[in-house]
Amino acid sequence: KDAIKDAVAVLKTAKKPLIISGGGVRYSLAENEVAAFAQKRGIPVVETIAGKGGLTHEHPVHCGPIGIIGSTSANALAQEADVILAIGTRLQDFTTGSWTAFSKDAQFISINAARFDAIKHRSVPVVGDALETVRELDAALGDWKAPAGHMAHAKALFADWNTLLDDHQTPTNALIPTYAQVVNVVNKAAGENDTLIAAAGGIPGEVAKGWRVKAPNTFD
Repeated sequence: KDAIKDAVAVLKTAKKPLIISGGGVRYSLAENEVAAFAQKRGIPVVETIAGKGGLTHEHPVHCGPIGIIGSTSANALAQEADVILAIGTRLQDFTTGSWTAFSKDAQFISINAARFDAIKHRSVPVVGDALETVRELDAALGDWKAPAGHMAHAKALFADWNTLLDDHQTPTNALIPTYAQVVNVVNKAAGENDTLIAAAGGIPGEVAKGWRVKAPNTFD
């Protein structure tokens, strides 16, 4: 309870908050709870590789994948953010760009079932299950919301990212298609509930960036 109070105090200072949704959100079955919390509070959500697929590509709060193999939208929001609410993420180097993705003054609140991960990068740690902790955090926040216009700004950056994706995924007359073009063709052919599974090599990065999730939990 004290940790929740500390997290609320920090979050209420935020002018440009950002949620990083990690694999722990999916393991906790907290996707709907996190999405509803973000929408209610006006906080954009970006996803790690393990967290991708918790939200659909077109969800009103979704703003892209973050990190080294992430999107221009998510990484721009990370650089601007003054408070980052990290939910169920280990904040590993692919996500943080080896800690180059954020402003040096950014304050982290980290919700994680593992204390080792919750205390990273001088975070305000909240050790707990993602689903239960988000519920408690929401109940303790009262009527607080992020400043008006913050979500609209985030979605404008995401729209620019989608335009960039379109540019790179459009087929050309080249003899050999690019990864991005192949990902797009398969993505368009996939049904709403078809699941994408990608393994090692370059393709996980390509699908993290370029796969537009049509239904929750259809990406691994």
